Amino acid sequence: MRRSRVRRDLAHCAVTLMTEKGFDATTVAEIASAADYHPSSFFRYFATKEEAVFLGVPEATEEFRAACAGVRRGDDAWPVVRDAVVAAVANFTEADPDFFAAQFALWLTDPALQGPMATNLLKWEEIIAATFATAGGRKQADLYCHVVGGAIVSSLRACVYAHGQERDSFTDRVARAIALLEQGLRRPGGRQAGAGTLAVAEKTMSSATSARREARRSPR
Repeated sequence: MRRSRVRRDLAHCAVTLMTEKGFDATTVAEIASAADYHPSSFFRYFATKEEAVFLGVPEATEEFRAACAGVRRGDDAWPVVRDAVVAAVANFTEADPDFFAAQFALWLTDPALQGPMATNLLKWEEIIAATFATAGGRKQADLYCHVVGGAIVSSLRACVYAHGQERDSFTDRVARAIALLEQGLRRPGGRQAGAGTLAVAEKTMSSATSARREARRSPR
């Protein structure tokens, strides 16, 4: 209990100071002092400043991974992934909404945190793609799986950018965004990644390529 409280205190002070001064300009000593701890205490609870700023994200990622791990071949991955995303986001954001809002604002505005944020989101994209691959009976994620993973992660990023602009909660916004994606990306008959539509897309691209080649060969 004490460890959790101290980590939260340090993370709160880190986000507050970094919002004022920036990630790079804020020192560990300043964070510890603001939280009324000795600087050496910081490294008992966090390996880096970045780890403090992303407090709760690794746990949310592992919760999401575990929820998706039960998908088997032939399952409908959409409701599993949708519910897992919403549950993980709800647990992460609703325990301390004010801190969550400050975290996200910092991630979005501090250039030093853009890369780490992208890295964390990429982990979710990989989990989603792998889940859809498993449901579709594939050893590896194919184009459809990666498209779905990328689209859902992009919707999370969009919800972050829309934070404060919408009246609903962040969790409700995420659920709404994924529902919109599902309407557009779900395969006919509930299939996850059937070859039919991909074959049509490949044929269309091939035809377009052939047309461009013909146009280049034709005299002007």
